[in-house]
Order: sequence, then C-alpha cells, then structure tokens
Amino acid sequence: MVNKRVTGIVPILQLSFDEGGAVLYGDLEAEIDFALNAGVHGIALGVASELNKLSDIERDQVISAVIKHVNGRVPTVISTSGPSTALTISRSHRALELGGSMAMISPDGFGGFPAEDVRRHYNAVAEAIDIPIMLQDRTGASIAPTLMAQLADDHESFRHAKVETLPTPPRFADAKRLAGDSLTLLGGVNGAFLIEEMNRGSEGAMASIALIDVLCEVWEGYRSGETGAAAERWERHTHLIEMYRYGQGMNYWMAKEILRLRGVFTSAFPRLPAHKPDETAFREVREMCERLGLI
Repeated sequence: MVNKRVTGIVPILQLSFDEGGAVLYGDLEAEIDFALNAGVHGIALGVASELNKLSDIERDQVISAVIKHVNGRVPTVISTSGPSTALTISRSHRALELGGSMAMISPDGFGGFPAEDVRRHYNAVAEAIDIPIMLQDRTGASIAPTLMAQLADDHESFRHAKVETLPTPPRFADAKRLAGDSLTLLGGVNGAFLIEEMNRGSEGAMASIALIDVLCEVWEGYRSGETGAAAERWERHTHLIEMYRYGQGMNYWMAKEILRLRGVFTSAFPRLPAHKPDETAFREVREMCERLGLI
C-alpha cells in the first residue's frame, strides 16, 4: 500500500438531485470541473454528500462517476463509515475496488464507547483492507487526540485525520503535539476555523464545495506568507458559511443553492428529508453572494 500524503484543499462534493430525487450526473461532473479549475488538491465524498441517503447501487454509481470524471488528476477520498466493523470493512473494500484513493472513516454509532473499543474497530478495518484511511473526528463521532496518536502508532494505514470536533483549534494543537509528523491533520466544519487551524499545524481543509475557489485562494495566500490578507479575505465570507451550516437538512439546500446561483448546478434539491428554508433565507443567500462578488 502506498499511503501518499494528501494535503491542501479537498472539497466535500454535494450531490445534485432533481425534484423527484434522481441524481443529476451532469451537475456532478460540472461540480468536479469547478473544483479542479479552482486548484483543489483532492476530491471527497463525505457525510455532506448525502451518501447515507443512497441505495447501495446508487452509492456505487456515484462513486464510480466521480472517480471516472476525476480520472486520476487528484486523489479521491471516499467516506466508508458504518455502524458496524463488518459494514465499514465492506464499504471500504468497495471504495478500493471502484478506484478510490483513500477511505475516510468516522466512528459512527460508537458514541460513548470506551476508547479501546474504538481502537479495536479501526485496527480491524486497517488489517482487513489495503487502502489508506483518514480518521474522521467529528462532533457526535469523536476521536480524542490521544487515540489519534495511538492509531498512528498502531498501523501504517493511519496517516491522515480530519479534525472536526468543536472547538477545533485546541484539538488541532493537542493532536499535533501528541502525533507529531505521523499524522497529516486537515480541518473541516466548512472552514469555520480555517485560519486558527492553520496557525496550529493544519495541512489542509475539507470543506463544502460552494466556496472552494475562495478557499483555495485563501490557502495559497496563507502559505505564501500573506497571512493577514488571507485571514481578512476568509473572514468576509464567514456569515455566508454560517448560512449553509443550518441544521435539519437546511444546510443541503443552502449549499446547493449557492452552487446553482454560481452556475455550477441546475438544481438545488437535496434528497428528502431535508427541511426547506423559507424564501427570505434564499433571498439572503443571493444578496450575500452578490455583495461578495460570487455571482
């Protein structure tokens, strides 16, 4: 197994659906092109991609379509988490068979379990599959920095971690201190703490694709030493970011609507259930996009 380090900006794809819930593959390809043209360093299918709302057949079709269109230009990271070790192994095997570069796994369904149980779960998956694994630590399915470091020592598959359990800045500092260079740490939470995470050793960000071109510019600016200008640029967009962090499925509507307004998607429908925001929210998003020069 070659566990090549993935760093930089890796967007989490949104899926575009028509009103009846069918996947719009033309929009998916347009979204990938939008990301690649922005200069991303990877492409990911994650929780925000609504993979959990797809049948097994649809899941395979979507993963295959993404990998085919990316065509090896950047690594592809596929969420393969499941509520059991066996299902996680099965999904990870399938991601590898379909051509995925890396599996991203959060401890779904393991909330409150002793750390040793979670550790056994991850190590069992790593022993069963020959694919790099990104540890996904997120609120509700967290992986303590201590456990991240232990897993990095346990198996060569564990060389990446996406850190999302709030608050992320001190979590980054702890993970970096404990794991050192054995783990490549990437941020999430749609870049809400992007600058603070980069100040603490983040080597990339996995965020919603709606503003990925802006995120790439901010990342490159920060890396080139223009930290103040990069922070100021990103801070201008934080209110809009909050709009697509709404709960109850409204986040899907908001992110897809931004992509529709920007000419990437033809539809802003998520797969139901997903509570639809009111018309005022849609107007607010459009006005913010206009003020920011995004449309």
